Amino acid sequence: MKQSVSHRYVAVIVFVTAIFVAADLVMLPRSDVTFSPSNWLYLLKAVPLVAFFFAAARIVEMRRPKFPRAMQTFLVRTVGSMETTGTFLMLFIPLSVASFLFMYLAANTTRPLMDAYLASFDAAVGFNWIRAVELANMVPSVAAVMVFCYAALTYQVPIAFLVHSIGGGRERMLELVALIAVSGLMTGALMLAVPAAGAYSFHAPDRGIFSHFTGVGGLAHLSTLAQLRGSTPFTFAIGNTIGLTSFPSFHTALGIIIAYNLRRSILFLPVAAVNVIMILATVPEGGHHFADVLAGAAIALVSITAMRAVSAGPVAEVRQRLVSS
Repeated sequence: MKQSVSHRYVAVIVFVTAIFVAADLVMLPRSDVTFSPSNWLYLLKAVPLVAFFFAAARIVEMRRPKFPRAMQTFLVRTVGSMETTGTFLMLFIPLSVASFLFMYLAANTTRPLMDAYLASFDAAVGFNWIRAVELANMVPSVAAVMVFCYAALTYQVPIAFLVHSIGGGRERMLELVALIAVSGLMTGALMLAVPAAGAYSFHAPDRGIFSHFTGVGGLAHLSTLAQLRGSTPFTFAIGNTIGLTSFPSFHTALGIIIAYNLRRSILFLPVAAVNVIMILATVPEGGHHFADVLAGAAIALVSITAMRAVSAGPVAEVRQRLVSS
């Protein structure tokens, strides 16, 4: 029986989530990290929320024939949006908890930081990190736009979800979650292999060099990272998490992925423009090495290529499509 593209995306998401869960179960007992009971409460709260959307969709679908014909199209879209929302929450919430926990467990290591090697790569390709930050900081208005675009990424996943939900784009929504899952898995693996604190920690620039930037992306995680690397007890609570990944730049990967996912949407051009600036801002605002940015872009491209292969299906099916066309 031929499997639909949506089912393939769901399979990818479930498979990646299972990998994260398995890795977490292996690493957690060997770490200094404790899984807070509040995380279970967070997951349990999601159950009635997911059930509500599926139940509401079912009720509307059952009562739909009783409404006038003029309302049928609207009701069909409403049912689809509710089911899409329930599916998104059911898949994304477990994935986010499992992947964030993995990120914290990966950071709980005493292995030497690799920032010196990343900085050496930057220098080898002719990228002067300090000079790049100084240039970006020269014009306050430019810096302000970069700060805004860097922070705007936080809202793009829910915006993309709303676009797909309202527009009936269930398959495109599942593609987005699958892309996040696959790119997150590769990011986590590289983070585990190449521990790093970030360019701000390594270069330790004077505050005047980035006076028009918050530097929050490159500085806010340092106290948490130090605690995790200090072999002291740490309690993981999903409600208090912060991004710890320096290498590779997940901001870069996610920015490319979201723009790609919205490729047939009216939001594609503005989102692409914002994310181009956001990627440029990963150096002065996010505190990333240039090597981090290149690795993040590579992860995005590999993830997109993989999901295009998943959507195409088995080779035999592709051949059949070519023959039939």
